[in-house]
Amino acid sequence: MSSLPRPDWRRAAFAWLVIVCTAGAVGYAAWAVHRSRSGGRQTAAGPVAVGDAAAGRALIARSGATLMFQNEVGGADWSQVALVPLAAPAGPRTVVPLQCLRLYFAGGRGLCMAQDPGPLSAYSAYVFGPDFKTLGRISLRGLPSRARVSPDGRYGATTVFVTGHSYAAAFSTETLLIDLTSGARLGNLEEFVVLRDGHPSKASDFNFWGVTFARDGNRFYATLGTRGQTYLVEGDVTLRQLRVLRANVECPSLSPDGTRLAFKKRVGGGFGAIIWRFHVLDLATMTETPLAESRSIDDQIEWLDDGHVLYAIAPDVWTVPADGSGEPRPFLRRALSPAVIRAATTASAPSPTAARILTLPASDVAVTLSAAPNPVRVGEDLTYVVAVRNHGPAPATDVGIDLHLSPGVTFGAFGRASPPRTPHGCSHQRGYVSCTVFRLSRDENWTLQFTVRPMERGPLQTRVTVSGAQPDPNAGNDSATVAITVVAHEGALHKD
Repeated sequence: MSSLPRPDWRRAAFAWLVIVCTAGAVGYAAWAVHRSRSGGRQTAAGPVAVGDAAAGRALIARSGATLMFQNEVGGADWSQVALVPLAAPAGPRTVVPLQCLRLYFAGGRGLCMAQDPGPLSAYSAYVFGPDFKTLGRISLRGLPSRARVSPDGRYGATTVFVTGHSYAAAFSTETLLIDLTSGARLGNLEEFVVLRDGHPSKASDFNFWGVTFARDGNRFYATLGTRGQTYLVEGDVTLRQLRVLRANVECPSLSPDGTRLAFKKRVGGGFGAIIWRFHVLDLATMTETPLAESRSIDDQIEWLDDGHVLYAIAPDVWTVPADGSGEPRPFLRRALSPAVIRAATTASAPSPTAARILTLPASDVAVTLSAAPNPVRVGEDLTYVVAVRNHGPAPATDVGIDLHLSPGVTFGAFGRASPPRTPHGCSHQRGYVSCTVFRLSRDENWTLQFTVRPMERGPLQTRVTVSGAQPDPNAGNDSATVAITVVAHEGALHKD
């Protein structure tokens, strides 16, 4: 039986950086790399208790839902599979020694796409069970991109880049369907018959990626790319055929109730760049709803529940309502490749696989926001000041600051950060100002100034949020809002 390799973290880090940089050429992941680099690889400051795999098995077997993901908290547990109860994502993480670039788990079986040991860049998909023992290995022909498992655990799908590692240029993918019960390859999707308007269709540039399975396991959805366009296809494993349903759909993800698909839709872009926007498609009416997340993100959505979705903005997992309402918010810091385990799964036998309970000490990180002048004229500079303080008791690492600007303003420039030598990184992308501060000691402060220009009269309200890698015992000071009045350019500035 194959065992999952544990490659040197430097090589794994480089492979993951390639994946992120690849996505960065086409949109939001450029900021993700910046943010990930600015935060650095953190070392867990809290106690780590070593146990056996019983902790991981207990989480999967519990009646409540569990989140499995790739742990991005640095140190010995970096890039390994971790689990938390879905109801307490900020709590201690159960980490098992499976190191993955992409992973998924459902129906008692998981897929871990990992780099093989050795000097060459080779990759494999490892099948593992609820006891975290590896059950089989499938060689992959390229860089891991997507992984999915059917709800019943019978089938799995992997997507890799085989030539060209960017959606922004010519590229090629290979998407395999795998029988996870036997380890047999069911075939490359390019071998399936494609039906368009009821007639077979074939082109030499057909590429497939982003599989999501229906509840019965046999039916699935995926993306077909050809001649610069993308299409939603519905597949049948038994019939080995795909039916074209709709244009401009990428990386679909089926809701738990089977009625909707969350996906990314191309909405613009120039000079080789692509801009995506998350949407939800109602399969009964074929109506689309854009989600409140306006950033261009290259990821395959995971459903948190029937009303919310999860997605990765490296190095964090975010959530947003699935009906277009609300606003995005961080769900789990220092985590990637989330998979929601909705049904309890019981391991058939004890496992010698060691597990670690990763517990980070609490840090009360607070934020305030101010702006001047107030009132401000249309077209004039408005300066925001974001102030962050760590009240302790522990140092705060990978402190993320996120601020969503109003559509009525245009971003100006970043100004002074204080203290200037505090390692940090900031970016602005499609209405979001985001920063990561590497570390704040207890009672340490950090401030940032940046400017915007209001373009229309009226009230202007802006909200900022802050969160760190550590649990925060006081959520009441994790956000702040400031209200500004914008007056006509010719109007006199005075307070009522």
